[in-house]
Amino acid sequence: MYKVKIGDEYLYHPWDSTRQIADPKLDTELNKNGSFTFSVYSDNPFYDSFKKLKTIIRIIDFDTQGNEKEIFCSRVLDEEIDFEGEKTITCEGNMAYLLDSVQRPYKGEYTPSELFRLYIGKHNEQVEPEKQFRIGNVTVAGEKAKYDESDYKDTRTAIDDKLLNVYGGYIRTREEKGEYYIDYLKEYDDETGQAVTFGKNILDITKYIKADDIKTCIIPLGATNSAIGRPVTISSVNSNVDYICDLEAVKAFGKIFGTVSYSDVESPSRLLERAKEDIKELVNLSITIELTAIDLKDLGYDVKNINVGDKIPVRSKPHGINAYMQVSKVSKNLKDVSDCKVTLGSTIKTLIETQNTYNSGIKSVEAVASGAAARATTAEKNAAEAIKAAGEITFNTIYPIGSIYMSINDTNPEKLFGGTWVAWGSGRVPVGVDTSDSDFSTIEKTGGEKTHELSINEMPSHTHANYAKRTNVTINSSGNTIISCHSSNTGASTGNNIGKTGSNAPHNNIQPYITCYMWKRIG
Repeated sequence: MYKVKIGDEYLYHPWDSTRQIADPKLDTELNKNGSFTFSVYSDNPFYDSFKKLKTIIRIIDFDTQGNEKEIFCSRVLDEEIDFEGEKTITCEGNMAYLLDSVQRPYKGEYTPSELFRLYIGKHNEQVEPEKQFRIGNVTVAGEKAKYDESDYKDTRTAIDDKLLNVYGGYIRTREEKGEYYIDYLKEYDDETGQAVTFGKNILDITKYIKADDIKTCIIPLGATNSAIGRPVTISSVNSNVDYICDLEAVKAFGKIFGTVSYSDVESPSRLLERAKEDIKELVNLSITIELTAIDLKDLGYDVKNINVGDKIPVRSKPHGINAYMQVSKVSKNLKDVSDCKVTLGSTIKTLIETQNTYNSGIKSVEAVASGAAARATTAEKNAAEAIKAAGEITFNTIYPIGSIYMSINDTNPEKLFGGTWVAWGSGRVPVGVDTSDSDFSTIEKTGGEKTHELSINEMPSHTHANYAKRTNVTINSSGNTIISCHSSNTGASTGNNIGKTGSNAPHNNIQPYITCYMWKRIG
């Protein structure tokens, strides 16, 4: 489940009818800022509170056990209002803060890690504290390269041009104990992600694309040699040959040449080492799959969320897919678990396995052309049944039979959650069971009363006494005798009863209260 905050207050909470938004969609993607869009109506307290580039909106993933984690931090980018007053808000992820600073001209020699730290340091010097990042994990390695930059580029563009486009890797932001970190990773290291399986949590495979950019022979090009004005090659350390091949890949696909740039490498021997490392990836098929899948975590299963960067098992027998693939993009509706699209990138496999998948994939694609409708129907039916079952599991986990539901709306929970519910506790205040007190020792025991007429025994002990001297008479303002005493004993006194007053009205026992509707689940 998800909730959305502005500062410390809820913009959206699934259990609060006064804090609702419509169609909340979160898009996250590798090396992208990410976006969050939603609609809001005038009955939400934050309707008039959105300020472009200033209002910070956070999305928190939480469960019924009290666990929660911030998964996305963003700022308002745009706002549209339709004729009926509905506002559509578009937010951009906090990686966009890097657009707010500029990298001025610089000169020097830096490794990828050093250059990344330089960029983030300069960024932090220019922006407000809420836009600053702590440097987190940096796992991209590389030798020092010479830089003599005269351009003025925003930090986001500088990172793309000088780091991601040269050394590869991924940048991401994350929250940890109230601090925001930015990482520069060679690879995401999580290979324990949630599996997606045809007929279980895959609703539809919308695209199955085979890539055609395989390189079986590569010509590695290093830093430019100032003496000759051309890039360093591996010829001097590779028998006068400026390329390397993967023999298994050549057998499978033939010779396919391409160049790979290593502008930070000046040594031919180091250039050869880098090329041998990278050709292993270039000979693998790069398969991209776009599918609609259910994130089982959102249905209450004890699994990890599907997150960008994860390497997850993908299984679809009709399409010849059984491999680990990296999640490159996730688009999900925070209020509709069935509205989740996942884009998967390159497979993580050996060449032979890749080739087999490639060949079977071609056959599968051909088969899909003629039989897609039947398989899609089966997948949708199976997935729908899984969604229904999982939804019942989640519902039964949160509201098992015997649960009490409280709301300020009079809608029977049957219409919201299913199950069988009855109105409960009308005109009564719930009290916790106390087995040590006989008045409260039994579940659903009732007692107490709204009003109560005090008996003599329940009144505090007190006396009423009046004494008068012999022949003493007391007259009230109306001239009536209220106390009269006649006695033959000089100095003696005698008691007189005082007439009763009051109207026997009951005693009010009502405590301070606030009313709501209460329902009990009975089935």
